[in-house]
Amino acid sequence: NLNEIPADGMSYEFSRKTGELNDILADLLDKNPYDVNLFIKPMGNAFEMNGKLMSQKKAVCSKCGSDIELPLVQDVKEILIEEPKEHRKEHGVHGNGAVDFLGNRPNVVHYRGAYFNVDDYVHEAFALAEPFYPECGENNCQNLPEIEAKMRELELSAEEKSVGHPAFSVLEKLKGNH
Repeated sequence: NLNEIPADGMSYEFSRKTGELNDILADLLDKNPYDVNLFIKPMGNAFEMNGKLMSQKKAVCSKCGSDIELPLVQDVKEILIEEPKEHRKEHGVHGNGAVDFLGNRPNVVHYRGAYFNVDDYVHEAFALAEPFYPECGENNCQNLPEIEAKMRELELSAEEKSVGHPAFSVLEKLKGNH
């Protein structure tokens, strides 16, 4: 309840031990530990929310296929604004909200009534913290040189063995059986 937050703000801490978010995060984090630290402070008719979300999960490197422990870290810098009760019926030009994450400025999150649903917010923030193409190295796949060398070796051996289209080599094998 945002109306219960004092003027100087309030800190909220959630973890696997406190358990409030365990069920909502089970599909993303399984049973991995997590820490969610949020500080919400009123500012006029809105609220400022800052903090950090941290966890890790098992993943597969998108380049080499190795199993990895993927760190999930998301900084939180949001402005909470009450969702308008009545939507506009006219059509107008709207800014592209998708670029809000590009800078170091806060994003805007809407809430209804006096309640902000932390469960849904934290779930989506952890989901967005996971990269589309995880890698086993910090900035690049650490196994990539080894994988590329093995691929070159396999390509060379395939070129030496194959003469013509591979489908015809299968036919040759069948011809020999009859």
